[in-house]
Amino acid sequence: MLTAIGRAAARRVLQPGRTAASRLTTRLPRGSVGYRSPNALSIFAAARALSVSARVRSPAKAPGSKTKKSSSTATKKKKATATKKKATRKKTKKAATPKKRTKKELTPEDKEKAELGQLKKMALLKGPSLLPDSAWSVYTSRNIGTGEGTLTDKIKGLSSRFAELSESQKEDLKSTAQSNQNANKTTRQKWVESQPVEAIYLANIARRRIARKTNKTRLFLIHDDRLPKRARSPYALFIKSRFSQVNSQPGSGTSQDSFRAMSEEWRSMSESEKQPFKEAAVSESEKSAVLFKDLKEKARAYWKAQGGAASQVPS
Repeated sequence: MLTAIGRAAARRVLQPGRTAASRLTTRLPRGSVGYRSPNALSIFAAARALSVSARVRSPAKAPGSKTKKSSSTATKKKKATATKKKATRKKTKKAATPKKRTKKELTPEDKEKAELGQLKKMALLKGPSLLPDSAWSVYTSRNIGTGEGTLTDKIKGLSSRFAELSESQKEDLKSTAQSNQNANKTTRQKWVESQPVEAIYLANIARRRIARKTNKTRLFLIHDDRLPKRARSPYALFIKSRFSQVNSQPGSGTSQDSFRAMSEEWRSMSESEKQPFKEAAVSESEKSAVLFKDLKEKARAYWKAQGGAASQVPS
């Protein structure tokens, strides 16, 4: 039985002008010498030849399979490249992420050093720029640029020349120093008033602590009339009330003699005589406590705003 392709090929063979066999049959009339009628075998052979030639001419199968293969390879390469890029991005991101640093445990010496640094910041040690306020400092500031050698050599030379100055020259230096002292007093007062009162309060606390930590005997506190006064004792109030009277009496002697006399008078007083001074001391203590509580709260808020620890402010 012929397939659909075979039947179609057979029809093309039988149709005139299609193949060489058909041209041959059309040239020879039926019944002439050499005429051969088309049988099933010749039709099948022609159909087979046609199918073979069709396969040879058709480029669809071979190129198609090759394209599919190359497309698959390209897809694999793209996937591999994408995977590689993704891995590279992950490595880059991992490398760019900074490692968390573990806090180094501070030694007692480090803690002491850090605390001292905070105290120096709190103490307002820099202060305002002041003029030289002694004859020697005035002379040094005027002549430090002269001479040769190291600073130590220059100071030695200035010291020798200062000792050789005349009295009039020294008096001129003292006059300049006194004028500078007055100017410094005004400058220092303006600087103090430019600072919040709580900053001055903290600065004096820090200066006391620095003196204790560094074993310094000289302690300079900042004087500020805005700071609340400490409450005085009944005895201190008595001394204040009696000092001018005792010290002005004839034959009172020195101040030490006056204090000695007032001390003996206080011991000889009765409780009823001491009672007014005790009541005044209690009233002064209550007022002082309120003022210092308000000041400490302001100081704690101020120091926190400066980046300091609230624990450094006394409660």
